[in-house]
Amino acid sequence: MRVVVAIAAVSLAFAADAFACSCLRVDLIRDLPRADGAFIGTVLERKVERQNTVYLFRVEQVYKGDIENRIEVASAGNSAACGLELAVDQRIGLLLTRVGGQWRSSLCSQVDPSAFLALTNVDDSTPPINWGGIVVGVLVLGAGIFFLIRKLRSYRALR
Repeated sequence: MRVVVAIAAVSLAFAADAFACSCLRVDLIRDLPRADGAFIGTVLERKVERQNTVYLFRVEQVYKGDIENRIEVASAGNSAACGLELAVDQRIGLLLTRVGGQWRSSLCSQVDPSAFLALTNVDDSTPPINWGGIVVGVLVLGAGIFFLIRKLRSYRALR
């Protein structure tokens, strides 16, 4: 028994701190108003800087904030510290906070892109084809070609 207690005491003395990330599930109705920014985008680049990872995104759709078509988002360096763990070409929705002049996000702020679409009732289908516009466009193009050919013939007759 003494051996077990001694091993346990030595193990506890040399044990390192354990860190883990635990998140409350994102609820856009609750969390979107508190966020400084929100978007759906695709990861273009991933850079590790000290204890942070900085992601460059191509923005597909902005839901909140003054966000350009390209954005850098900083996050903690690993998932144990609630850092984003995204791959290049991965499409994701993110809620953002603005810290100084930098956008930041975390593992706890990831949102499935379809959740944004469901929240905003955006129709993600292809728009209907404008057949009337196509017919008018073809007629205008045909008339232009007709008059161009006619003009070319009159110039050739003058030579």
